[in-house]
Amino acid sequence: LAGLPGTSLHKLQIIQNSAARVLSRTRKYSTEYREITRLYSVGKSVEKRELYVMEISDKPGIHELGEPEFKYIGNMHGNEVLGRELLLNLIEYLCKNYGTDLEATTLVNNTRIHIMPSMNPDGYEISTEGDKSSVIGRNNSNNFDLNRNFPDQFVNITDPRQPETIAVMNWMNENPFVLSANLHGGSLVVNYPYDDAEGITLYSKCPDDAIFRQLAISFSKENKQMYGGHPCTDMYPNEYFSQGITNGAQWYTVPGGMQDWSYLHTNCFEVTIELGCFKFPLAEDLPKYWKQNKRSLLQFMKQVHKGVKGFVLDGSNRKGIFNATITVADVNHPIKSAKDGDYWRLLVPGVYKITASARGYLPMTKNVTVKDRQAVEVNFTLSRVTDYKINSHVEVSINSSAGSEEEFNKLVKNLSSKEGLNNLILSSPINLNLYRYHDYKDLSEVLRGLHNNYPGITKLRR
Repeated sequence: LAGLPGTSLHKLQIIQNSAARVLSRTRKYSTEYREITRLYSVGKSVEKRELYVMEISDKPGIHELGEPEFKYIGNMHGNEVLGRELLLNLIEYLCKNYGTDLEATTLVNNTRIHIMPSMNPDGYEISTEGDKSSVIGRNNSNNFDLNRNFPDQFVNITDPRQPETIAVMNWMNENPFVLSANLHGGSLVVNYPYDDAEGITLYSKCPDDAIFRQLAISFSKENKQMYGGHPCTDMYPNEYFSQGITNGAQWYTVPGGMQDWSYLHTNCFEVTIELGCFKFPLAEDLPKYWKQNKRSLLQFMKQVHKGVKGFVLDGSNRKGIFNATITVADVNHPIKSAKDGDYWRLLVPGVYKITASARGYLPMTKNVTVKDRQAVEVNFTLSRVTDYKINSHVEVSINSSAGSEEEFNKLVKNLSSKEGLNNLILSSPINLNLYRYHDYKDLSEVLRGLHNNYPGITKLRR
């Protein structure tokens, strides 16, 4: 059976794990499988417990050019324990089957995987095995719900930002994550953005609704009970989720949730997965839950390789452009390139008009066909604005120091149109006519514009 997808050649250790045992197990894996693992911490909880992450990759500790980064987070609510246990099993499964199982080996070789078994270790410590539906241990040690503690697009979150929240926000901002899932318990469904709709229970559709539905179904369809849509009949007899998925706000609103913040403020597309009706199931039931969810966990990870990927390069030196903007026509959600110019854009199959742009460069637009297979590679080589003459005396200038992000994205959209460059020339706010007086704002704009046009021979100092 070696090499068949999903075939485990090793018996997994499926047991309930205390905080000490979690640390012991993860350290054991990082020692025994040091060639593909790296154990690190992103911060500490209120009670100073480490928020450990296990990285699994064929080159741990290194962002490989063009390779997407994926993460799972478990146990955000301390008494919702199943995600924590399944993630420990997943770590063990990937480590033990690397090099012998084709599916596991392919995932590790082509994906930088980060797994955080517990975001709320303090809450876990006061939780009780067999807890079906209580809230004991749900919150962190300061008694705040971590999934109501992130900045929200509709509601001003006034609760103080918690150490666990800050640590995860920093972690997400420091790494080019593409796809993520936040594992919970208490129901059986995949929940996708938006989670909030100004406090109203209704379908809150995000710009990437189509791909989020596809991502959610990729997990639910591998879990027969979840996909059936009637998960917890004894607790919620009238609850039904078609195909085992739901828009978050259509189910109930979650102001300050992590998945919406992730989508709106990073490149990472995140869903929330409810893994079972029992929040803290008995240890004897864990093998059953692993069997139900193993295929789902693996299949969801593969989705990070869908859509479009590539590089945004500087045409003059072929180096990657950091923080370039990737926009998809008719999908109002730009993403950014990573530090080496690589990018990943999850999309459902279809034909798209994709534009890459960066301040100081002319944008480039390509028509791209996405199919239901591995991500299509689309590279963009951008020319600096100064390479294009308007006439023999004046060059186009884009002021990279002024204007908001929204204004810049609007400029990119306008430049992508047929007469975009001509319109920019005619409406340029930088007036290079030196035969008149200039006020301070005008002078500042002129100096910045000249510096952007002639960076090789000028330096602008404050």
